[in-house]
Amino acid sequence: MSKLKIFLVLLMCSACFAIPFKVETVREGSGDPIRAGQLIRVHYKSYVYLDSVKILAEKARLADSLRIADSLRLANDFNSDQIAGMTKVDTTKLVNDKSKKKKSKSKKETPAAVDTVAAVVDSSAVPKTFVDSIAPLPTDTRFRMFSESYAGGEPLEFTLGMGLVIPGWEKGLLEMKPGEVRKLYVPYQMGYGENSLEGVPEYSDLFFIVELVSADPPMEPDVFPKSVEGLKWREAAKGLKVYDEKIGNGKPAVVGSVLKTHYTGWLLSGRKFGSSKDIGKPLQVVMGAGKMIKGWEVGLEGMREGGVRWFRVSPAMGYGATAYSMIPSNSTLIFRVELISSEVDDAVVANMDFFPDTTTLTFENGPEGLRYAIIKQGEGDPAQKGNVAKVHYTGWLTNGYKFDSSRDRGQVFGFTLGAGRVIRGWELGVQGMLPGEKRILVVPPGLGYGARGAGPIPGGSTLIFAVEYLGE
Repeated sequence: MSKLKIFLVLLMCSACFAIPFKVETVREGSGDPIRAGQLIRVHYKSYVYLDSVKILAEKARLADSLRIADSLRLANDFNSDQIAGMTKVDTTKLVNDKSKKKKSKSKKETPAAVDTVAAVVDSSAVPKTFVDSIAPLPTDTRFRMFSESYAGGEPLEFTLGMGLVIPGWEKGLLEMKPGEVRKLYVPYQMGYGENSLEGVPEYSDLFFIVELVSADPPMEPDVFPKSVEGLKWREAAKGLKVYDEKIGNGKPAVVGSVLKTHYTGWLLSGRKFGSSKDIGKPLQVVMGAGKMIKGWEVGLEGMREGGVRWFRVSPAMGYGATAYSMIPSNSTLIFRVELISSEVDDAVVANMDFFPDTTTLTFENGPEGLRYAIIKQGEGDPAQKGNVAKVHYTGWLTNGYKFDSSRDRGQVFGFTLGAGRVIRGWELGVQGMLPGEKRILVVPPGLGYGARGAGPIPGGSTLIFAVEYLGE
């Protein structure tokens, strides 16, 4: 039998055995039906349909049988010389022996796959909820739970229509209303397909009970202005213009604030490349942490909660010559930003380094052109050559661009003083520091990466570091 015939037979078996996609409403909800783009929260119980695992094993057995039949046909086509003296009866016996081995192997593997799934979650140990009374599962052994949200107490939150969940959910949850409970019968093609998860073998059909707990209202999209030049721009910095559509009256955005914003970004041509409103969830950023483009760091200054501000960001204040999937290199960007909240988190501030205002610091002249300012005193034995110095640090270019930080990684950096493992500016700047001391180092190119540069650091760059010495 040809490979095409085998494929067609397997395809027909797949169509016959896979459960059909089906949605049943167990309890009606109330309110507006949800649609793609809304941020929703659901509780759920997830089950694998064990019969689909058995069916997979049966498909494998059938494929083996078809391959054996194909081998028999090929053997019968050989002439006696090619068979080298083996009789036709001998050939049949050989194939039949192979068939027995294949069948034996299949019988051994199938129960093991089922046992693996059955051992994942003991459904009797999961707390009973009202869902169990209105949407009980069949009492037979065809279904085994592999995950659920009720035991943890917190519903799952995601934006519908963004590809964050399986296709069976994307389709099956549409038009639900808050409070509604549905049963979803999901064939493997709309589930995890040929992939396997812990407790879910490949090609598994699935069954879900889903309760829509709540849904945020759909958000109206931002609209690109008909005339960008018609906005009343003011220059906030070189390469950055801003326009206040609405003045807020809440708390201000200050360095160290945890900001929640809704935004939309366009190219100057009007093509949108990103929006928090498309996913129904505000962007959360920390001002001064160096995680935003310079245009945002500067543009957010002075904003208050409830305000809406437009940014016109030049390439130098944006992504520069770097190109992204929807942002060409050297692009001028337009943003509409709404500041929802601004909260200062003391714990966040305590573990951050902020770009220093070097005009307000008192610097001392170190060796070989190094300059440093002590902004926090330490005590104990000074760092000296041969010590394994442990430090936290953050490095910036003079324009405020942060290129590296141990604090962002949450990892202390250690190196041996005098071993030549770090730039010369560090060897000179850390030597003599006391445990707990913090310095701002201004490192000229000759003590840094010189004319060649390194990674995001251009050649000839003067570098600014905040370094805290933690001792040996």
